[in-house]
Amino acid sequence: MLKKIFFIIFLLNLLSHCDYKPLYSKQNKVNYKIIISSFSGDKDINNTIAKNLRRNSKSSSDLIVNISFDTKYTKSVLAKNTAGSITDYQTNVVTLFKIQKENNLETFEVSEKFNFQKMADKYEEKNYEQNIKKNLASLISRKLILRLAVTE
Repeated sequence: MLKKIFFIIFLLNLLSHCDYKPLYSKQNKVNYKIIISSFSGDKDINNTIAKNLRRNSKSSSDLIVNISFDTKYTKSVLAKNTAGSITDYQTNVVTLFKIQKENNLETFEVSEKFNFQKMADKYEEKNYEQNIKKNLASLISRKLILRLAVTE
């Protein structure tokens, strides 16, 4: 019992003296005015990314970041059963960002994948695929916002 108390006190003392800062603590502290100059590719994914970027933009900031991006969405067959009919799909979203901050031009690529099974109802499968697109677009926009926050 005494060892446990000593260990807890030692651990708290150790953590209080280090300069630990969570990586995601700066995610919502982007102090830029984000201007989306152009985007191309999948319309649904691009609209979701643009909406998330506008939401995190600070319109009163003097620092301006111009962003243009190109999105490629692919849906491929991942598996088939013994009869040859499709059972699993894989969706892949690749987004190429071009960020111009002051006089610096930075280019980077974000890729996200998701696997899902084929559904019997085509309508439900289409709705499910739309939800997957929105979720992947949200992940991509969060990665971009985090990158902007870390590179300050």
